[in-house]
This record gives sequence, structure tokens and C-alpha cells, in this order.
Amino acid sequence: MIELVNVPSLLTIQDLGRYGNQKFGVPVSGAMDEISARLANYLVGNKDNFPLLEFVLRGPTIRFHSSAVFAVTGDVEVRLNGIPINPWESYWAKRGDVLEVGTLKSGMYGYIAFAGGIKCEPILGSCSTYLRANFGRALKTGDILKLDYAILTGKEGKKLPEEFIPKYSNESEIRVVLGPQEDHFTEEGIKTFLGSTYEVTAESDRMGYRLEGPRIEHSEKGADIITDAIPLGAIQVPKSGKPIIMLADRQTSGGY
Repeated sequence: MIELVNVPSLLTIQDLGRYGNQKFGVPVSGAMDEISARLANYLVGNKDNFPLLEFVLRGPTIRFHSSAVFAVTGDVEVRLNGIPINPWESYWAKRGDVLEVGTLKSGMYGYIAFAGGIKCEPILGSCSTYLRANFGRALKTGDILKLDYAILTGKEGKKLPEEFIPKYSNESEIRVVLGPQEDHFTEEGIKTFLGSTYEVTAESDRMGYRLEGPRIEHSEKGADIITDAIPLGAIQVPKSGKPIIMLADRQTSGGY
């Protein structure tokens, strides 16, 4: 078992998502940074889809009530019993040990995996937390979580080679493919979008990133479209002309 001694930001249980239910209006959800989540599970010997902890910007402080192998992924400082340790590497913690995960230096999401995974009751085949439907909840200080066969699986000392560690940056160039509603934008509007810099605003969450930047001009067809399926990474442009990137907790369909 582990105890959450301090939870300074949003902390949830996630896996790789809830597939096969979008036709019923249920989002996929799952880890926001799937690569880092998979790598965290890899480092402790888990399968890719084992439940783990996802934190936003700043990690929790955890006390171990039983021995376990764990790994933290993300551009973050980590301490075990006050001693600095490395992210992207697995470690052995014994009963009474305290793990402190700091603030992310870059990126927005980090992960903590435990050998065997976190015990939880799946909903529609997944342990991913989806707050809008009360599938799970945000974890809080004082919560106790059970680990699944934590001592029987995983090995400490597994380290991800430097060349495989994701490189996070506060500025990125994003490649896009124009969608089937391309004719709802003027030629100038498309040029503006493809050639401009946009900033993720504070009005962003697991559902989507709202961007601030030059307004994207619609054509005479306007912003209204027939309701359409929304894949991961789809970019919606409502009447305001401000783009929204749809993410893990996105609705399954939408139109304006």
C-alpha cells in the first residue's frame, strides 16, 4: 500500500484508456502523455496498460506502507527519503520510505508507476479516471492506494537510455493535416493558422487545449458544421476563431 501524504495538484489514476465505447458517447480518456505513461510501466516491468498515477505540473509526496518497485517519468526532480534520485529509472522502496516528486521543469504531465500496478475497479474495461462522468475521482491527501503484487514483479535499476527520454519544450512546431471542413475557412484564414504562433491558455484541461493567437477567419460557410466524430488531436475552430485542440477527455462528437 501507499499513502498520499501531500497532493498539491490534480492527481488521478490512468491507464491507456476506455476503448470501444465512443458509440455510446463515452470518451476514451487515458493518459495525456501516452509515451511517458508507457515508459513508466516499462521501467517497473508492467504491461503498457497497467494503472498508474498521472500528476499535473507538480507531483505528490508518497509514503510506502509496503515494499515496491516504482519509477517516475517526466522532466522533474525526485527524492527518496530526501535523497535525489533520477526520473526515468526504477527504484526499490521499502516500508516507511517517502517519495517526493517536485514540479515539472517542462511539460505538463508526469507519471508514477508501481510494479504490479495500482488496484482499482475497472469501469467499462478501464481504470482511467474521467471526472466529468464520475469515473473515479481526483485523489487527495490522506488517500491510501493498494498495489497489485508490488513485491512479486519488477526490478530496480532499470534505466531508460538517454536517447529514448522524451525531450520536452515550451515551444514546439506542430504538424497538422487539414480536415474535411477546409472549405469553411478562407484561404487567408488557413495561412494565418499554419503560419502563426499560438499559446496554450490557462483555460485548458484534459478535455482540450484552448489556444490564444491570431484569429482564424471562416469563409461564408461559417463555423457551423454537421456533428462529426472527434479523434484525438482534432482541432476545432468555433465562431470566435480561436482553435481548441481536443485531447484525452474530449467529447466523442461535436459541431457548431
